[in-house]
Amino acid sequence: MSRLLHAPPAAAGLRRRMEEARPFLGPALLWCVLHGLVSLGFFGASLLSAVERLAPTVQPLVLACGVVQALFLGLLTFAAALPLVLLGRHYVPAAAGVAALAVALLGVDSLVLSSLGFHINGLVLAVALQPRALAETGLSQTEVLLAAAGAVTLLGLDMWAGVHFMRRLPGPRRVLRLALVLLLLCAGERLLSAYLIFSHGGAVQHAATTLPLQAPVRMNRLLTQLTGTPSASGLRLGVSPEAGVPAASIDPASVRFTRRPDIVIILVESLRDDFFREDVMPNLWRRAADGTRYLSHHSGASSTDYSLFSLFFGLEAQRRDAVVGAGRAPLLFPALRENGYHQAFFAASSVDWMGLKDTVFRDVQGGLRTDYAGRSHLRDEAMVKDALSVVETAPGDTPLFLFLFFAGTHFDYDYPPRSDVFQPAWDGRGGLATASVPAEHLKARAWNAAYEVDTKVEALLSRIESVRGTRPLVLFTGDHGEEFREHGRVGHASDVTESQLHVPMVIFDERLPPGEVDAVTGHIDVVSTLFDLLGDTHDPARLGDGIPMTRPDASRYLLTTIGWEPRYALIGQQLKIRFGAGLPGTEITDLHDNPLPDAQARFALEAPRILRRLRGGTEQPAAGGTSAAASPATP
Repeated sequence: MSRLLHAPPAAAGLRRRMEEARPFLGPALLWCVLHGLVSLGFFGASLLSAVERLAPTVQPLVLACGVVQALFLGLLTFAAALPLVLLGRHYVPAAAGVAALAVALLGVDSLVLSSLGFHINGLVLAVALQPRALAETGLSQTEVLLAAAGAVTLLGLDMWAGVHFMRRLPGPRRVLRLALVLLLLCAGERLLSAYLIFSHGGAVQHAATTLPLQAPVRMNRLLTQLTGTPSASGLRLGVSPEAGVPAASIDPASVRFTRRPDIVIILVESLRDDFFREDVMPNLWRRAADGTRYLSHHSGASSTDYSLFSLFFGLEAQRRDAVVGAGRAPLLFPALRENGYHQAFFAASSVDWMGLKDTVFRDVQGGLRTDYAGRSHLRDEAMVKDALSVVETAPGDTPLFLFLFFAGTHFDYDYPPRSDVFQPAWDGRGGLATASVPAEHLKARAWNAAYEVDTKVEALLSRIESVRGTRPLVLFTGDHGEEFREHGRVGHASDVTESQLHVPMVIFDERLPPGEVDAVTGHIDVVSTLFDLLGDTHDPARLGDGIPMTRPDASRYLLTTIGWEPRYALIGQQLKIRFGAGLPGTEITDLHDNPLPDAQARFALEAPRILRRLRGGTEQPAAGGTSAAASPATP
């Protein structure tokens, strides 16, 4: 008491208020934990849906982890209300209010997740605050007011119940100890989830992040070293009851192609769109006069494994962990097999370390050759030789499907002396030293690497045409782009910028008129485009998330991502919205990442279409015909 009397008045008052609030900390912790458990009611259906394709032995563990995650949400609510002890005797109603708001936010977030596939983020908030956003929900103004009145009433009742609970029911005295126990339990849950992800694949990660604010924890490298076994990143037969089943809702045996040309898909590492020009890739540029070039084509992700998932599954890259983790396979390859295609797959850019041999390419006929060694331009050379060996020995009456993944344009952008065209160029020595290498020198070296790939692709296509006696259907693109310090970085898989996502796309086929198409297209469109060009009549919506590039939609928004990190971009014809991890809200730019002076006005105008897009609404052009977008202009 003497210490209190001698303390400054402000400090004494503060200490007194904290002493008034202390008896209620235990009941407040219990009340917040109970509110966290309420989230299981909100997210239970989504959690059950996420675990239903896991092996029966794993399901109860993941569900138990969900209970602990709910406790974590309650603990976070308690922590958020803790500074309110400074209110003294008013702490109880204030803490009850925080708990009520937290459970209301959890309820809203569960609705957002079930409707849009996202938890609440900057984009969701920005769209929701637009004047026309409510109209898109289909609710009238009266219904909105009634819903608001009901929500306020429920919040009031929740606060009233919380006040009575905290003031009348005893709680634990050792609040800090209980909070630490809960925190350790939550940390243990994240470690268990990391082990389950390691042993059972990405579907567990998808399920383990169903509830909000659950940071994904991966320990695959450490657990591989400790156990001596690789992580379960692939299609795990026996782990998932449905492993190997195509992700699309179509039986491969029901796919009927009315034409069967040879098909060559050429994928080039780290090839951004502005590298496709006459001086850097002269042979393909010349060929493009007879092909269809898509000027606004974007990879599904800025990282290779997610990009290839999007390319061959026809699904948005953000779905990768759930789809691949559940053991699902692409529809394209078994459909080609059912239609008599001989398939061969070659990757000079090794995809082994990404697990792609066990995911995207697990069930391909003949397997995937990706064990090339040496410098990247030598690996490309060996790959082309192997592909031509298949071409030269294949029966003439059997249609071919070839996939080639060129490595030369990946860092450190390797090439032989014959392609030393652009100077001054970085010599490729000392990867860490690139921090002091001018960006123009790095880019010149990458141009030389692209020049070399162009030379090899021309030799490949010319030989195929000579041996087979006809031109194949060719699809040429990059897996993703590359930055050269446009945003302070070199490389890819770090953002959703134009440099990392905008890639060339050229299709050569007799059913497509030569020219340029300016509508936004993406890797998710490749599967439906191939099916359309080959004459299959299934609804594109059943094939995946894409639309045929033969009938592009100028009003669409394309969803792209980094892949391993939840940062996204919605890309439209005139507007690009970046959101997600590492961004405080939304960044609204044009397609070239330039700020717009009227960004907010444009965003408000587009908000209804964006909301429909996130809710899975489609604005696909009507089926029928295979002509490219309204009279593409001749290059």
